[in-house]
Amino acid sequence: MKSFVVPVATLFLSLLTYSGVAQAQSSEQTPDVVKQTCFMCHSQEGNNPDLAFVPRLAHQNDTYIVEQLKAFRDGSRAGPPGMLYMWPISQSLTENQIKVAAKWYADQPPPTPFPEDPAVNAVGKDIFEHGILKSSVAACSSCHGPKAAGNGIFPRLAGQTPQYLLAQLRYFNSGVRNDKNADVMKPIASHLTEEQMNAVSHYISTL
Repeated sequence: MKSFVVPVATLFLSLLTYSGVAQAQSSEQTPDVVKQTCFMCHSQEGNNPDLAFVPRLAHQNDTYIVEQLKAFRDGSRAGPPGMLYMWPISQSLTENQIKVAAKWYADQPPPTPFPEDPAVNAVGKDIFEHGILKSSVAACSSCHGPKAAGNGIFPRLAGQTPQYLLAQLRYFNSGVRNDKNADVMKPIASHLTEEQMNAVSHYISTL
């Protein structure tokens, strides 16, 4: 398993650049918690195109967002860069701010899918729709839906960056992520090769 490290300096410089743009796009309708905290990485619309390893929150299930913010806050969700950024940020959020931010992002239009990559999409599509029977890997669609739109505690994956999706599969595979979702995802990810994880991540990003 290859190690996965986000260059902190690169991410920090990207955040500074994006924050200036996001401030210029501030609107009165956006909740204060989003304008003052979330926007720097996720943008006000939850569809930040510039930070590949930051999840797109636009149209994400609010139930899932709430659950993950609380998991960051109590330390039960690990893994960089979440530990570096989300642990301290979530500590400052009240229960109401968490709900407000989750509802705001859930109500935003879904992110634009990424272009298809013929070299990996066929493999990724097959895993997403059918799983891998010989490896006891369930189809991704069985929990996340036929279009990866998610449902309740199962997150929306459609339109996420392939880099973020691959990183999370690696975290589940290695045991770095041990939150509630790991109970379902670790047995699946641990039976996927690096090539298979890459293929399914790229396919889901196109939905």
